[in-house]
Parts: sequence; C-alpha cells; structure tokens
Amino acid sequence: MTTANPETAATGIQGLDFLLQGGLPRGRPTLLRGGPGTGKTVISLTFLCHGIRQGENGVLVTFDESPEALIRHAAGFGFAADRFIEEGRLRILDMRPDRNEVVGDYVELTTVMARIDHALQKTGAQRLVVDAMDVLEGAFSAEISLRGELARVFDWLRECRASSLITIGEQEAFTTRYGLEDYVADCVIALKQDLDHRVMTRLLRVVKRRGGGHGTSEAPFLLDGDGIFMIPVTGSVLRARVSDEHFSTGIPGLDAMLGGQGPYRGSTLLFSGQAGTGKTSMATAMTVNACEQGRKVLYISFEESVDELVRNQLSIGADLRRHTEGSEADRRLILQPVRAVELGLEEHLMRIMRSIRRHQPDLVVLDPISSLATRRTGDSAKDMLLRLIHLIKEAGITAVATELLADDSQGVSHLDVSSMIDVWIKLRRHENNGEMNRLITVVKARGLPISSQVKEFRFTDQGLVIEDPYIGESGIAYGTVREARQSEDEQVIEQLHTELSRAM
Repeated sequence: MTTANPETAATGIQGLDFLLQGGLPRGRPTLLRGGPGTGKTVISLTFLCHGIRQGENGVLVTFDESPEALIRHAAGFGFAADRFIEEGRLRILDMRPDRNEVVGDYVELTTVMARIDHALQKTGAQRLVVDAMDVLEGAFSAEISLRGELARVFDWLRECRASSLITIGEQEAFTTRYGLEDYVADCVIALKQDLDHRVMTRLLRVVKRRGGGHGTSEAPFLLDGDGIFMIPVTGSVLRARVSDEHFSTGIPGLDAMLGGQGPYRGSTLLFSGQAGTGKTSMATAMTVNACEQGRKVLYISFEESVDELVRNQLSIGADLRRHTEGSEADRRLILQPVRAVELGLEEHLMRIMRSIRRHQPDLVVLDPISSLATRRTGDSAKDMLLRLIHLIKEAGITAVATELLADDSQGVSHLDVSSMIDVWIKLRRHENNGEMNRLITVVKARGLPISSQVKEFRFTDQGLVIEDPYIGESGIAYGTVREARQSEDEQVIEQLHTELSRAM
C-alpha cells in the first residue's frame, strides 16, 4: 500500500500512486500525454472522482468531448459524475472552441481562465482536470506565441493552488505538437500503446516530477470496464508470508512423499510432465480437497473451457461443478478460462493479480502455465512468470502450476523458473511390454523431508492412487508387470520355504 503523503494528491490508481510516491504534486500542474486510446480521459476521470470521494471537489474542463459524453464515460467505470454534479461537488465546463472567443489566430485566454477560476471558486474545488488542451493549442499558429501562452497558463494554474491534470494528445512520430509542454509542467506522465505479436499492451511512464522522486520503469496497465489496474515492475520487494501450516494435496500418497502432511501453506508447486501424465488431474485433486476443507480456490485454465474441465475430471471422481454453485462471493471455486493467445504476457499477469485481489483465494491454479511462456521468446516470458510467482508468494497464497513438456524434452523444464518453485514434481510415462504406466518423482521440496523414490500412480473413479514400486530380483517393475513379477517372486519364496521345511 502507498503511504499517504500530504504533498501529493492520490489518483486512486494504486500502481500509479506507487510510481508517483503518493500521487500527483499537490497544488501544481501535471501533464498527461498520449495518443488516442491510451487512457488519458479515464485516468483523468479516476483522479477527479477519487478526489471527490475523499472530500476534494473538482472541476473538469473539456475542449473536445461534450459534458454528456464525459458523464456517460464516467458512469461506465462506476463513477457517479451526474450525482456529483447535482450535489455541487463537480462542475464540467464545456470549452469546446467557440468562434466568439477566437480572433484570427489568437485565443482569448483571459476569458478561458476567468471561466475556470469562477468554477473553482464556486465549487471550492481542490482538483482540476483540463481535458484535450491540445485543441486549444491548435488556435496558435506561431510557436513563439504558443510558448509564451503555455508558460502563462501553467503559471496561472500554480497560482490557483489546485491539483491540476492536463491531458494532451500526441502524434505517433513525435510527442506533442511542439514538445513544449514537458518543460512547463511540474510532472509529466506519458502513455502509449505497444503492439507485439498482434497483441496490444498499454504502457505508462513517469517522465519527470519536480521536487520529488518517482518510479522510472515503464509500467503496463489494464483499461476495461473495471477501470484502471496497474502493477509497477518495481512495485514488489523480496518478501513472502511464511507459514508453518501444511496444505494437504488431497492425495495421501503425494502427501506422504512430501513428509506426510503436504507442502507448507503459501508454497508454489509445479507439476511438470508430457501430455497425458496427469498434470491437470493432480491440480484438480488439490482443488477439490481445498474446497472440501472450506478454502477458496481460483482456477485459471488456459486451454480447457469450464464445461470441458468439469466433464473430464468427473472420470477420476472430481466433481468441480458442485463447488461453483452459489453467488461469486459464496462459492468455493472460481473457474476462469482464458486462451493464452488472446492477451499479452503483461495483461495476463495483471488480470490474474486483479482476480486474486478481488476473490482473495487460498489456492491459485494456473493450468498450464507453460502456455504463457510460448507467447513470447527470450527473457520476457521468464521475467513475467517470475514476477507472477513472486507476487502470489508475496500474498501468502498457495499456488499450483502445471507445465507441459515436449515429448522429446527428456523431462527437462524450459520455463527456467525452478529457483522460485518450492515444490517441483515431475510426472512421466513409462512404456513397457505394450503398457503405459505413469510415474511420479519429487525433484525438490523446500523445508520438507521428501521421498527420493520414483513411484507409480493410477487414475481411478475415486481419485488418484500412488503406489510404491515393486523391487524384486529382476529390478523395478510397474503396472501389470509389477503384479506378475510380485506373484512370481512370492511363488519362488513359497517354494524355497517348502524346500527348507523338507530339509529340516
């Protein structure tokens, strides 16, 4: 959480306030620039309405959209701008170009500032938003004239002592019309859209902030019907909530391999294996067990729809559907299917973290997390996964991730995130004598006395069953071969006992 700072005006966007070390400079002008669709108006409305909710009245000056359109936009994000206006806590000034206020190439700024000042005085506003001021700049043909008038406007804004946010559009090839605004503003925030693999991500960067520090990293953010959501790249520190409580997997044999009681609560588990080795079934077993113990689970499926997942897991006795009944607040299981290819890596991370903060689960399942890694090559996928794992650990939430290995991978993980994994379990196929058996191995489990044996597990209509391997004179045997060799060895032993008895 961002600590309240009396020298700042919080925007109401937690990640942005973190980057700004509390919020926008109080009583001074901030410039918010970006191309179309980057979120300028939404951020402005959030800043303004958050202030009103905190007891700071506001004035919104628009040079582009009509007041009616802005009120509708605000309502779409849950802001009751119309009610604020009725209560006298918000005033919208329609300052779209009027020929009566323009003489040739000259804008009568005195008239504009007088109207804004009157609105500030009338409402007692402490916050001011000037939306699309670049429309006003268009009335100036001379750069020299514009430079002087911009300095005049920003000086006047400082004299008003209102926390001001001015939005300006920018061209794709250059920042703004003349690039002068960055110099006269006390704080500058730049927005842009980044297109990678035909997937768009919105990015924010604090360019400067006079009189105070700020985050320097470029931060991705979400913009949808729920408003703005942001997780700064530098927003987390190396800490995690540590618990001595154990979190049962719901599979007795696996709990036994992990010391008898299962992993610690808040651990991150990774099930790695080729197709058909039971990764999703392992994750589902943990899910059902957690729900039956009264815990809340957020299950994010990147490949199967809800109906597919529910139907397929019934074959092993896992009834997911009954845990999804009731209201969203009451149900124990939240199933969220999303195709990995639909969103960029950063947007996936933010949507996952927003769901975690909204639902406050005890267990998060990411199935399969390897689908996200295939969205991009290089270090970006690894960096994103490491951030995601760290953020979940930081919240003290137990996490289960599954990783699909290629048939020719020789059991080698390609995620390269094992350093952040607390419990790593490998699943593999063993084909022998025309039969395929499934094997399970615990590669690592931090803080737990683990089994070093390779064991066999089977699917039954009552769940997953893990069995000890049979080690006879001919070596280790699995499946029906295991049963046959065990029977043969028992017969040999019985025969030896008989012969020994006769000899005596």
